[in-house]
Amino acid sequence: MYAKSGLSPSLNFRKIFKTIKIYYDMMKKLLMKDLSQNLQNNISENGFNIRVFHLAEDPENANRIRVSTSEVEVELLPSKGLSLGQAWIKDKPIFWEAPINLPDTETIDLWSDEVCINGVPAKGFTFLKTLVAGIELYGLKNWGMPVEKDGKLELLHGETSNIPVSEIQYSVEKDVCTIQSSFDYRSFEGDTKLPWYQRGEALFRVTRKLVLKKDTPEINLEDIIENVSNRSLIPDWGYHITFRPEDGARYLVPSQSVSERGGNALPDDIETWHEAADEKVRTETGIIHKGLLQKESAGGKKVSTTLLVYPDSTGIAVTTTPAPYFQTWFCCGGKDSKEFTFRNGESLLKRNWDGMGIEIGSSPLDHDGNTDKKVKSKSILNQGDRIYIEIIIKCIKDIQLEKLKEEIEKYNITRIER
Repeated sequence: MYAKSGLSPSLNFRKIFKTIKIYYDMMKKLLMKDLSQNLQNNISENGFNIRVFHLAEDPENANRIRVSTSEVEVELLPSKGLSLGQAWIKDKPIFWEAPINLPDTETIDLWSDEVCINGVPAKGFTFLKTLVAGIELYGLKNWGMPVEKDGKLELLHGETSNIPVSEIQYSVEKDVCTIQSSFDYRSFEGDTKLPWYQRGEALFRVTRKLVLKKDTPEINLEDIIENVSNRSLIPDWGYHITFRPEDGARYLVPSQSVSERGGNALPDDIETWHEAADEKVRTETGIIHKGLLQKESAGGKKVSTTLLVYPDSTGIAVTTTPAPYFQTWFCCGGKDSKEFTFRNGESLLKRNWDGMGIEIGSSPLDHDGNTDKKVKSKSILNQGDRIYIEIIIKCIKDIQLEKLKEEIEKYNITRIER
């Protein structure tokens, strides 16, 4: 097999290793906790700017990263699993303004009952004081509502979105900027002298990669979930993608059927966000979609594309890896309400819980079996196996927007309401 190339096996291997080394040499490191250890925290290369900084109101170890081009600026949260906090396209924010501030994920006790729901301590709901980002990855033992598994309470949305990363790698090559980081998802049991996120056996390794292209109003995210344990595991993953709402904004999904999350009658309008009639009362609506239109991406993968349309006729196209569970989510109001409080009665919500977007996952959010059985997701990972999940956020308008809107509306003509 080597005769054709004229190279010996050792030369072939040396060539491969040299290629790998060149790639990794291109990736440079930035530390995320003690910024004084970095040679510089503001980097400009080929039209891209990468800035690592700290806001005075944030916890001591919670620094932020901003990556910007002429079209896009993206803020990442290393203290929260490199969650995508906010993004701006042409200086206009894409994601919501969270009703709470950035938590201290170094010291947080996700298993506490410090959060109360309507005055009652609610173990497993501490996550509620951590939902601040625009895109968060959840799981990996449980991504949905709190549930008891094997005699143990698994938390609301799991632990993944609150695992801090200690460093990121970045590269700028021609017209592409890449930011990535990895962290281990563990059993979180064992030596209490260690930070909570370092306790126990490593089960999965999560690698998150952000890719921005010059002069392109588009954000590309790829998450890799790898089984690093010595046995087969089921990764229960999910996402919350929460956009900036506007009164009259519509979220359009090409789906064959829709139903209200709790099994109630569907609202008259399942696509449009409106401001709260009474901002002291938080109102939330979830619509489950099945039979989403799937297409083949340029890379040959199956994807589904949905559309957020604002009243000014600008839009955001959201392309995702198909997921068995797909829900649109609309929420408004709740500022200073007593629905979610700390044990001392202080409200969690410093602002209205105003947001719209989607929740997607590998299993039903409510553990009720209400998923699209036609969407196949790799449920079992053997040792070393990986799954790849992609999310692409792209701002569109004019002909692009109208074409996608028309495609969705045409697909939905025969949609069934359940």
